[in-house]
Formats: sequence, structure tokens, C-alpha cells
Amino acid sequence: MQVVVGLERAMSTSLLAAGAKAPTPLSAIALIDTGASNTCIDSHLALQLGLPVVDTMRMTSASHDANKQPAYPIDIEITGTSIQFGVPKAMGANLAAQGLGVLIGRDV
Repeated sequence: MQVVVGLERAMSTSLLAAGAKAPTPLSAIALIDTGASNTCIDSHLALQLGLPVVDTMRMTSASHDANKQPAYPIDIEITGTSIQFGVPKAMGANLAAQGLGVLIGRDV
């Protein structure tokens, strides 16, 4: 599905209140993955948005054992709907290879 992804709303509001500029949200393709524990954002998309790393988390998948990944605070809006939600710690992952910008997991 088509989404708009950007910095988590609370962090954007704090930046704007401090007189700083918040990153401009970008359009991306998202997949709802009921088998994924956590929501992920493509690492290159996170860098393009200039998202801050707020934590590191261990990612385990069928293809590799637990490894550390950066976590980013993101806000997701599903295009064409009024559905919008924040994800305080979305893991960075290589999603572009699958044509994705965001993978929405069970934490949402």
C-alpha cells in the first residue's frame, strides 16, 4: 500500500517548537507483515529523511541470526485514508531490495 512516512509527530513538534526544521515526509510503499514482530523502515529511506537513531535493536529473521539494527522514530500515514500512527522504534532494514520503504509489523 502507499504510505507517507516521516519523523514521529511528537519529535517533529518538538523540533518546530525549538525553531528547527522537521524533515519533509516522503511517499513509500509499505507491506503489512503479520509475521513480523516489529515495524521496519528501509535504512536508506531513514537516512534520506534524516531521522535520528534513538536506539539499537536486535533483528532476527529466517535468513540471519540476531544482529543489531538502528531504531528510528517514525510516523506513518496510509495514503487515501485518515489512518495515521507513530512508531517510536522502527528498525532499520534493507527493504528496498523488495521494493518496500516500510514493513508494518505486529507492534502496530
